[in-house]
Amino acid sequence: MLDYRSASVVLVLTLSLAACGGDIKSGGRAALAPSTDDEPTNARIEPDSATQRWPRPLDTLDPDAPARWGVEVLDRFPHDARAFTQGLEALGDGTLLESAGLRGESTLRIVDPTTGVVLDTVGLADEEFGEGATVVGDTIVQLTWRSERARRWRLNDLTPLEPWTFDGEGWGLCLLDDRLAMSDGSATLTFRDPQDFTVLEQVSVTFEGDDVNRLNELECVDGHVVANIWQSPTILVIRPDGRAIATIDGTPLVDEIDSAVPNREVLNGIAVRDETSFWLTGKQWPTLFAIGVVPDA
Repeated sequence: MLDYRSASVVLVLTLSLAACGGDIKSGGRAALAPSTDDEPTNARIEPDSATQRWPRPLDTLDPDAPARWGVEVLDRFPHDARAFTQGLEALGDGTLLESAGLRGESTLRIVDPTTGVVLDTVGLADEEFGEGATVVGDTIVQLTWRSERARRWRLNDLTPLEPWTFDGEGWGLCLLDDRLAMSDGSATLTFRDPQDFTVLEQVSVTFEGDDVNRLNELECVDGHVVANIWQSPTILVIRPDGRAIATIDGTPLVDEIDSAVPNREVLNGIAVRDETSFWLTGKQWPTLFAIGVVPDA
């Protein structure tokens, strides 16, 4: 379970696997590989967007011809290299909510992103493997991988509340307007009621018509779901109907971490930083990146 190095970091659309922290079953066909163009991918142009968050407004993108974007590193901050990051979300006071996995080591924590200092933390039960987490009102909802339990915590002091139960695996979670979006490692996004966790709708995530498996950590922003793909440097921007309208290539971050700390190449953990940038990190990465999304040259 501790060896997550993949022979390739390209996104595999039809590869099946056991779980976010489990074994991989080989097979399928590779697609969505990061661009191999020789031209630089970090040339910034002024985004044509009211929020200045994206190179182009999301509602102008065509799922039949998805945009391919890159990242520009704006800054680097220390990150707890012991944290097996499963979920990341910015809180209103400038801190980060982070969910970290591994059985016997899973935690929910509040972190100062500029120093990496853990300001508050609470541990899960030894048999629970912490996964994605998000805030709903004054409550934090945190998934567990195979315990079929969504842990709930009071936001202001991390006091445990009555958990919810669900069927299947839990991977990523975010609040999209008035619904929770949840991933389970497959190509399915499940939308749930944020008041009781009942299933409202399910959609299959596709890229140019093909299902995209391995949906992992999620961030809901600007009416869309942004998804890390497990063991891939590719991040998807997904419409609520499941069709991907853009990819973001995080290869430069993966390469930088891998050159400094080998076998730590799994990108995971994305959160909105401000109106122009995001936080990005990975499983047991020593660095938290502040990045901008830029057009692929």
